[in-house]
Amino acid sequence: MPEWNISVESCEYQEASFTLTANMVLKNVKDEDECLSEKVMKKKYYCKNNKRKKQPPFSDNDTFKFTDYDCIGFDLDNTICRYRVGEIMRLEYNLIADYLVHRYGYEPELLLPLDDDMDFLQKGLIMDIKRGNFLKCSDSGKILRATHGTRPMTSDMIEEVYGKARMWEPVVEFKRTLNDHPVQGEKSILRAFKDYFDMPAMVACARAIDAQDNSEEGPLEEYDIWRDVHVAMCNMYRREHFRHDKGGFFPAMKTQPERYIYEASERFKRWLKAINEHTYTFLISGSSVDYASHCARHVLGPDWREYFDTMICTAKKPGFFTSDRPFRSLVGADDGDVVPPNKLRIDETYSGGNWRDLLELVKRESGVENPHCLYVGDHLAQDVLAPSVTGLDTVAIVEEMAAEGMVGDSMEHDFGCDLMSSYWGSFFTTDGDSSVLGVERINTLYGSVPRQHARLAIPSLEAVARHPIKHQYEAFSEDTSGFFPGDPVILHF
Repeated sequence: MPEWNISVESCEYQEASFTLTANMVLKNVKDEDECLSEKVMKKKYYCKNNKRKKQPPFSDNDTFKFTDYDCIGFDLDNTICRYRVGEIMRLEYNLIADYLVHRYGYEPELLLPLDDDMDFLQKGLIMDIKRGNFLKCSDSGKILRATHGTRPMTSDMIEEVYGKARMWEPVVEFKRTLNDHPVQGEKSILRAFKDYFDMPAMVACARAIDAQDNSEEGPLEEYDIWRDVHVAMCNMYRREHFRHDKGGFFPAMKTQPERYIYEASERFKRWLKAINEHTYTFLISGSSVDYASHCARHVLGPDWREYFDTMICTAKKPGFFTSDRPFRSLVGADDGDVVPPNKLRIDETYSGGNWRDLLELVKRESGVENPHCLYVGDHLAQDVLAPSVTGLDTVAIVEEMAAEGMVGDSMEHDFGCDLMSSYWGSFFTTDGDSSVLGVERINTLYGSVPRQHARLAIPSLEAVARHPIKHQYEAFSEDTSGFFPGDPVILHF
């Protein structure tokens, strides 16, 4: 496979009397060879064998094998690319707080270290934007615990605001899709913090609410802090900031990748190559191609592109799985022309796109009318729920499994202390029925997603790389647990 590299072909810069521009070009720095065509033919052989067998060949509902699939898509961030999540959340918080204090004039106490409120963090919390409350909810939408700013709310306080049933209608609606984007023109009512890229923004919001409540003006009837925090957060991740070394986040990733990103083990690389030799593989990332390439190179090495048949950047999930956004070619790191579905190639790099057209490409390449398809990712809304309701099987990456500990396995999380909260409780079960053991004990909104929408839940791909790609796992079913290599410990005591 070709290795892709971003380089500057010409430059242009405007200053008083002269102009200089920069054009970035995505180059193929290694000639195509016969390996690609041999690999594609080999995959066609596998797929056509499945076709001859009429593809029953799925394992039973309570078992799972990677080799059952004709194509497998992988997310990049927190999936192929494992971050040192404690370090990256500290970086993100510092950048958000600095922006709020120095651009918008927020109170300087926001600049205190994130560690002072690390216990406040947990994936899946929901902010009631107007009231300034943070909610941990059950899979039915019931509010299990809550804070106002960083200050815990008692049961009486929760019921005073949300009623005896402790239910808030926007949460009940939200839990169906985990989509908190309002209809265009409407104002946001709630915001869920769904992964390690936005969780630090939650602390910034909570601290800003505390500062407002402690000011001479006192608590507000309606807060409007999220809007500023959202701008500060988006400023870090603007697509063009990678090439221009702006925003703080991308410069840190470029100059110190080893501080924030793990390199893949040799065992994982062998496992991923074995998958790629057996089936069609896609790298489907919401990141821009320059940042994604930078991360993939650090994780897998200079030959990283050989691990995947097709790379798709700026995929804009969950819309990638549900909409018909067109694929585009790339001109350097920028989007080029629309690529018609019938012109898509299996060995290319694209921007945008949609699952329906990608599936048609697999059908053409493989000769299989109904390919078995799998997607692997960490974002429980974008990478698990969304593709599952579109008809894909999914594997959920849930780092909290290693952070909280797993039955029968000693795997630990380097930043486990940063992912565990004494106030919010376990990611998987909080204030539930302690007499119920096993997966039936899961009762949190986000902890329930893997069980309902994934075939398997793992703490990282390194966990399955211990085994051959043909290894058979227990999958989530009525009678079995799909947590591998073991159930979260909290579910059994």
